Amino acid sequence: MVKGIKICGVSDLETLNHIVNHQFPPSFVGFISNYKKSKRYVEYEKLKKLVNIKKKETSFVAVLVDPDNKILEQIKELSFDFYQLYDVRSL
Repeated sequence: MVKGIKICGVSDLETLNHIVNHQFPPSFVGFISNYKKSKRYVEYEKLKKLVNIKKKETSFVAVLVDPDNKILEQIKELSFDFYQLYDVRSL
């Protein structure tokens, strides 16, 4: 594992599997979990499938922009190791 490297915006299973099974996987993989304006946004049902793979030594990060209680309740049961918050106004 390469220490301290994060790859963010992963949105498909093929890319994710390549990353976590790489000879030198990153420490973190980030998923855009609620910001629909991003081209890397992952809808909830797809997100459940992505974070359900064997991640080995890589930590999964939910990237959230001003999350509301609905998204926080949805993702709390998913296999995220960390939450990265931006522009938080409503918590």
